[in-house]
Amino acid sequence: MRLHETGASSRTYAAMAIVACLLQVGIAPQISLFGGTFNFMVVLAVSLALTREVHASVVCGFLCGLFFDLTSAVPVGLMALVLTIGSFAVATMAHGMAPGMTVEGVRLAIASVVVVNIVYAVFLYVLGVQSDLMWALGHGVSGAVLDSLACLPFIAAGGGSAPTRGFTARSGGSRLKGLK
Repeated sequence: MRLHETGASSRTYAAMAIVACLLQVGIAPQISLFGGTFNFMVVLAVSLALTREVHASVVCGFLCGLFFDLTSAVPVGLMALVLTIGSFAVATMAHGMAPGMTVEGVRLAIASVVVVNIVYAVFLYVLGVQSDLMWALGHGVSGAVLDSLACLPFIAAGGGSAPTRGFTARSGGSRLKGLK
C-alpha cells in the first residue's frame, strides 16, 4: 500500500510558511498577553501536521522549531526538539481525520498547542532560562491562548476540501501465490 496526500497544494503550504515566518519575526515580539507571546512557528507546525504525512510533518516541525530558536533569545535546539516530537504526535493522531475546520481537527490543534507550550515552559525552567516555574507556566498558558487563536486561520487555509490522506492499493498479485 502506498500513502499519498491530496488537499492543499504545495503553493498554499509555501505561502503559509512565508506568512508565518514574517509574522514570527515582525509581529510576534510586539504583542504580549500576560508575558506570553505568539509563536507562529508552533501554529504553522501544528496546522501542517494536521494535513501532512508523518515524515513531512516531522521535517516541518524541526525546521519551524529551528527558525524559532534562531530568531529568539532561547537555547538553540529546544523548540526544534519539542516541535519535532509534537509534529510527529499530531500527524500520527490526525492520520485519517477529515481536513479543514472540523471539530476534531480544531480540538487536536488546540490541545497540541497547549501541550507544546507547557512542555516548552517546563524545559525553560529546567534549563534555568526561567527562574520561577509558576511564571514559566503562566507564560506557557498565555502563549497557548494566543497560539490557539492564531491556529484557526492556518487550519482553514491548509485544510482544503479534499481528503488529506488516502490509501491506494496496487494490484500486483499476491506474494503468497503458493498458498491457496
